[in-house]
Amino acid sequence: MDPDLKTLIDKADVAELVQTERAARDQGQWDRMAACYWPKSVVSISWINCSGPEFVEASKTAFAEGVRHVHQMSPCIVTLKGDKALAETGCTILLGGRVGGVAVSVTSQARLYSRAERRNGTWKLISLTAAYFGDTMAAKDPREFPELENDQLAGYRAPYRYLAYLLAETGKSARPDLPGIDRPDLMKRLFEAEASWLAG
Repeated sequence: MDPDLKTLIDKADVAELVQTERAARDQGQWDRMAACYWPKSVVSISWINCSGPEFVEASKTAFAEGVRHVHQMSPCIVTLKGDKALAETGCTILLGGRVGGVAVSVTSQARLYSRAERRNGTWKLISLTAAYFGDTMAAKDPREFPELENDQLAGYRAPYRYLAYLLAETGKSARPDLPGIDRPDLMKRLFEAEASWLAG
């Protein structure tokens, strides 16, 4: 096969893998989602740090409890090296929930970083992480106003402040050390880790 054509096919396969995993997560298609991960994979995002298979099970449980997240995905930028690939994807995360009895929507702007490996001709994910750039919260009914605890809100980092607040309302905690636009050191660490893995 022509090398340029093979590169295009590999990039398309990895991009479809990344998009499929998120689409399956949003729609509660757990077998389809699980098929996107190698068993020894790692997911490290706002509310969880675990293996890929464990992430699928945790997502399934949250979905059964009524938690619904929707991911609006941008096209993937894929970098290849042999049987390894890095995919970088812009993502708007739409989350719903209740704060003080008021139904709210949180919109979170993030960028997903996915590592994929091809084994026996099949691409699957070995890691998924994210960097956060900002978020907003609004009442679903504009006549209502969620009452937020100022001290609690001030304790969260700006790039995912309202996401963290909403997670806390559901009993989950957003990690304070997530890569974000306010922490160039953590962003640099993320980029260096991704580049080192691809080069290794």
